[in-house]
Amino acid sequence: MTWWLPLIFVAGLVVSVLGLVPSIAETRGRGSPTLGLVGFGLFTAFFGWAVVQWVIGPFPIRPRIVPYFTKELGTLGGSTMVAFRRGRGLYRNIDALERLAGALGVRPLSAYGFTYDHYEQEVRWHRAAAGLETVQALRRGMTGPLAHAPDLAQDLEALAAVLGAAAEAGADFSLVLRLFAKDSLQVVCTREVRQGSFW
Repeated sequence: MTWWLPLIFVAGLVVSVLGLVPSIAETRGRGSPTLGLVGFGLFTAFFGWAVVQWVIGPFPIRPRIVPYFTKELGTLGGSTMVAFRRGRGLYRNIDALERLAGALGVRPLSAYGFTYDHYEQEVRWHRAAAGLETVQALRRGMTGPLAHAPDLAQDLEALAAVLGAAAEAGADFSLVLRLFAKDSLQVVCTREVRQGSFW
């Protein structure tokens, strides 16, 4: 979105409020609602809603990195969903994990992602066993701040578990960046257009 577009809604709200105040005074003088009161009231509500959405918009965004498989590994709510429910620690520490992978001489996590067909990007699939090798090496190599990073150890453990299940099932994988904290609606809306499965 162009940076100045939200300012249109802010200006609309200011103008609507400036029109609403005298309309309220006129309505009180007449003793009945005026057309101006209704019109400016509706515009104030509309522009106010738009401005509030713009202000709170970034807060629901809680990016996380999750695995994405060529075929379904388990049922909805089953054990293979464990990594889909996590991934915040991976996202927050991805730069440090990339450096650690380089130091350990293994492929970094970014080599397995982050394209997503929902956004019309071509997904590149990778062998789950190869991803599991990277994750296990990262788990063993974590020291210092990484060893104590919130959620990171649990995220890597969950990712290792589902990559192990995928390797046994012969399913390839890719890593995907998910943006929203509550994305059940996103999952439902994209299930039919996705090539793969998150669990």
